[in-house]
Amino acid sequence: MMQAEEAQLQYMHLYKKMDAVYYQMAIAQKLTPSEMDIYYTICVLGDGCLQRDVCNLALTSKQTINSALKKMEKQGLLQLETGKGREKHIHLTAAGQQKSDACVQPIYIAEQQAFSEMTEPEREQLVALTDKFIRLLQKYGAEHLPEAPKEE
Repeated sequence: MMQAEEAQLQYMHLYKKMDAVYYQMAIAQKLTPSEMDIYYTICVLGDGCLQRDVCNLALTSKQTINSALKKMEKQGLLQLETGKGREKHIHLTAAGQQKSDACVQPIYIAEQQAFSEMTEPEREQLVALTDKFIRLLQKYGAEHLPEAPKEE
C-alpha cells in the first residue's frame, strides 16, 4: 500500500511530466504555450470563440493571451472581431487554419486516442480523482498558507 507522502511525490512528478509533454509538443510544433492554448481552444470550441474562452480553458491570464493574440494577428494567422461589450471573437485566417490543422489537430487526436485506450471506468476515475485532489488542495492550501511577507 502506498503511503500518502509517496503518492504525493509520484503524483507531483506525473503532473510535471504531463506539463512537460504538452510543452515539448508545443515547442516541437514551433508554438509558444499561449499559441498552443489559442489554437487548442479554437480546435475544441470552434472558430469565433472568445478570448475569454481561451483564458478559461487554458487557465491563463487575459494579458498573456491578449499578447499572443496580437502577435498572431500581426502574423496573419487570425483576426479579432469585436463582439458585445469588450468581447473579442477569434477567427482563424486560412494560414491560421492550416497551421492549426498541421500543428494542433494531431495533438488533440493523440489525446483522444490516449483516452480511448482507457476503459470508461478508468476515464471517469481519472477525471473524478483529479477533480477531487484539486478541490482538496484548494481547500487545504487556502487554509494553511501563511500570509505572504510584505514587500518593501
